[in-house]
Amino acid sequence: GVIRHVGDALKDHSSKSRGRICAIGIAPWGIVENKEDLIGKDVTRVYQTMSNPLSKLSVLNSSHTHFILADNGTLGKYGAEVKLRQQLEKHISLQKINTR
Repeated sequence: GVIRHVGDALKDHSSKSRGRICAIGIAPWGIVENKEDLIGKDVTRVYQTMSNPLSKLSVLNSSHTHFILADNGTLGKYGAEVKLRQQLEKHISLQKINTR
């Protein structure tokens, strides 16, 4: 989908550019494959991005530098992140940008 294309474009850009680009992914916690590997406080975790072809869950896209994981208590259902994403996008769009 679109997210994969954006991730590929960011990967291509970062290989040609010296500047660092942050790509923040927003995903529902309940659909993340191997989510238990991400739990911890003040620790670095290794996350396996190889997906299980038999699983209905999804791995996080490795082209992103950061993730916001939305948890509404559901498991295996997409859409938990939609309202959060809409609110965050609206908030960001209303911010004033200093163009120097």
